[in-house]
Amino acid sequence: MASSTILVVDDDIVVLAALSKMLNLFGYIVAGASNSQAAMDYVANSRRRFDLIITDLAMPGIDGVEFTATAKKVFPDVPVIVMTGHSELCTPEEAIRLGAFAFLPKPFNMPEVISTIERAIPAAAPRSHRPRPPTVAYSPASPYASRPAASALTS
Repeated sequence: MASSTILVVDDDIVVLAALSKMLNLFGYIVAGASNSQAAMDYVANSRRRFDLIITDLAMPGIDGVEFTATAKKVFPDVPVIVMTGHSELCTPEEAIRLGAFAFLPKPFNMPEVISTIERAIPAAAPRSHRPRPPTVAYSPASPYASRPAASALTS
Protein backbone atom coordinates (compact mmCIF):
# COMPACT_ATOMS: atom_id res chain seq x y z
CA MET A 1 0.00 0.00 0.00
CA ALA A 2 2.04 2.93 -1.28
CA SER A 3 2.22 6.16 0.69
CA SER A 4 1.14 4.59 3.98
CA THR A 5 2.94 6.15 6.93
CA ILE A 6 4.97 3.94 9.28
CA LEU A 7 6.73 4.85 12.53
CA VAL A 8 9.80 2.67 13.16
CA VAL A 9 11.29 2.60 16.67
CA ASP A 10 14.64 0.89 17.32
CA ASP A 11 17.62 1.86 19.44
CA ASP A 12 19.96 0.07 17.04
CA ILE A 13 20.71 2.86 14.56
CA VAL A 14 21.85 0.39 11.89
CA VAL A 15 18.56 -1.53 12.07
CA LEU A 16 16.55 1.71 12.19
CA ALA A 17 18.31 3.17 9.16
CA ALA A 18 18.24 -0.06 7.12
CA LEU A 19 14.59 -0.85 7.85
CA SER A 20 13.56 2.76 7.17
CA LYS A 21 15.43 2.77 3.86
CA MET A 22 13.98 -0.56 2.75
CA LEU A 23 10.43 0.46 3.63
CA ASN A 24 10.96 3.71 1.76
CA LEU A 25 12.06 1.74 -1.30
CA PHE A 26 8.75 -0.14 -1.10
CA GLY A 27 6.92 3.20 -1.23
CA TYR A 28 6.14 3.78 2.43
CA ILE A 29 6.59 7.11 4.20
CA VAL A 30 8.75 6.39 7.24
CA ALA A 31 9.41 8.30 10.45
CA GLY A 32 12.05 6.91 12.78
CA ALA A 33 12.84 7.24 16.46
CA SER A 34 15.93 5.83 18.11
CA ASN A 35 14.43 5.33 21.57
CA SER A 36 11.04 4.61 23.00
CA GLN A 37 10.80 7.76 25.13
CA ALA A 38 11.27 9.96 22.06
CA ALA A 39 8.78 7.80 20.16
CA MET A 40 6.24 8.04 23.02
CA ASP A 41 6.59 11.81 23.06
CA TYR A 42 6.30 11.90 19.28
CA VAL A 43 3.21 9.68 19.18
CA ALA A 44 1.52 11.44 22.12
CA ASN A 45 2.19 14.97 20.89
CA SER A 46 2.13 14.58 17.13
CA ARG A 47 -0.84 15.55 15.04
CA ARG A 48 0.47 13.11 12.47
CA ARG A 49 -1.36 9.82 12.23
CA PHE A 50 0.43 6.63 11.37
CA ASP A 51 -0.95 3.68 9.48
CA LEU A 52 1.42 1.36 11.34
CA ILE A 53 4.02 1.34 14.12
CA ILE A 54 6.96 -1.09 14.13
CA THR A 55 8.91 -1.21 17.40
CA ASP A 56 11.77 -3.13 18.90
CA LEU A 57 11.12 -4.57 22.35
CA ALA A 58 14.63 -4.48 23.81
CA MET A 59 15.48 -0.82 24.33
CA PRO A 60 17.06 1.04 27.23
CA GLY A 61 14.78 3.05 29.49
CA ILE A 62 11.18 2.56 28.44
CA ASP A 63 11.05 -0.77 26.66
CA GLY A 64 8.99 -1.69 23.63
CA VAL A 65 6.38 -3.43 25.78
CA GLU A 66 5.50 -0.19 27.58
CA PHE A 67 5.73 1.79 24.35
CA THR A 68 3.33 -0.64 22.65
CA ALA A 69 0.81 -0.28 25.48
CA THR A 70 1.02 3.53 25.32
CA ALA A 71 0.77 3.62 21.52
CA LYS A 72 -2.34 1.40 21.62
CA LYS A 73 -3.95 3.78 24.16
CA VAL A 74 -3.21 6.87 22.07
CA PHE A 75 -4.03 5.30 18.68
CA PRO A 76 -6.06 2.14 19.35
CA ASP A 77 -6.86 1.73 15.65
CA VAL A 78 -3.19 1.75 14.55
CA PRO A 79 -1.63 -1.71 14.36
CA VAL A 80 1.71 -2.28 16.09
CA ILE A 81 4.27 -4.83 14.96
CA VAL A 82 6.84 -5.74 17.59
CA MET A 83 10.26 -7.14 16.80
CA THR A 84 13.08 -8.46 18.95
CA GLY A 85 16.19 -10.55 18.93
CA HIS A 86 15.65 -11.33 22.62
CA SER A 87 12.92 -13.95 22.84
CA GLU A 88 13.17 -14.01 26.65
CA LEU A 89 11.65 -10.51 26.78
CA CYS A 90 8.33 -11.37 25.25
CA THR A 91 6.75 -14.33 23.49
CA PRO A 92 4.62 -13.85 20.38
CA GLU A 93 1.55 -14.71 22.47
CA GLU A 94 2.42 -12.07 25.08
CA ALA A 95 2.95 -9.49 22.35
CA ILE A 96 -0.49 -10.20 20.90
CA ARG A 97 -2.06 -9.94 24.38
CA LEU A 98 -0.44 -6.49 24.70
CA GLY A 99 -2.28 -5.43 21.59
CA ALA A 100 0.43 -6.02 19.00
CA PHE A 101 -0.76 -7.06 15.57
CA ALA A 102 2.25 -9.30 14.99
CA PHE A 103 5.61 -10.39 16.38
CA LEU A 104 8.74 -10.53 14.22
CA PRO A 105 11.81 -12.28 15.63
CA LYS A 106 15.16 -10.80 14.61
CA PRO A 107 16.85 -11.37 12.33
CA PHE A 108 14.03 -11.09 9.82
CA ASN A 109 13.92 -10.83 6.05
CA MET A 110 12.22 -8.10 4.05
CA PRO A 111 9.64 -10.36 2.35
CA GLU A 112 8.50 -11.39 5.84
CA VAL A 113 8.35 -7.75 6.97
CA ILE A 114 6.46 -6.58 3.86
CA SER A 115 4.01 -9.48 4.09
CA THR A 116 3.31 -8.64 7.74
CA ILE A 117 2.87 -4.95 6.93
CA GLU A 118 0.45 -5.73 4.09
CA ARG A 119 -1.64 -7.83 6.48
CA ALA A 120 -1.51 -5.17 9.22
CA ILE A 121 -2.38 -2.02 7.32
CA PRO A 122 -5.85 -3.15 6.19
CA ALA A 123 -6.54 -3.74 9.91
CA ALA A 124 -6.20 0.02 10.48
CA ALA A 125 -9.20 2.35 10.34
CA PRO A 126 -10.16 3.49 6.85
CA ARG A 127 -7.88 6.27 5.61
CA SER A 128 -10.87 8.54 5.00
CA HIS A 129 -11.27 8.80 8.79
CA ARG A 130 -7.75 10.14 9.29
CA PRO A 131 -5.99 13.35 8.39
CA ARG A 132 -3.61 12.95 5.47
CA PRO A 133 -0.02 12.82 6.76
CA PRO A 134 2.63 15.15 5.39
CA THR A 135 4.67 13.69 2.55
CA VAL A 136 7.91 13.92 4.52
CA ALA A 137 7.88 12.51 8.04
CA TYR A 138 10.75 13.40 10.33
CA SER A 139 10.98 12.56 13.98
CA PRO A 140 12.82 15.03 16.16
CA ALA A 141 14.24 11.93 17.84
CA SER A 142 16.16 10.64 14.86
CA PRO A 143 18.01 11.89 11.80
CA TYR A 144 17.23 8.56 10.13
CA ALA A 145 13.71 9.29 8.94
CA SER A 146 13.33 8.80 5.23
CA ARG A 147 11.69 10.69 2.44
CA PRO A 148 8.82 9.20 0.41
CA ALA A 149 9.33 7.87 -3.05
CA ALA A 150 8.78 10.42 -5.81
CA SER A 151 5.49 8.75 -6.73
CA ALA A 152 4.17 9.45 -3.23
CA LEU A 153 4.74 13.15 -3.71
CA THR A 154 2.35 13.31 -6.63
CA SER A 155 -0.48 11.29 -5.10
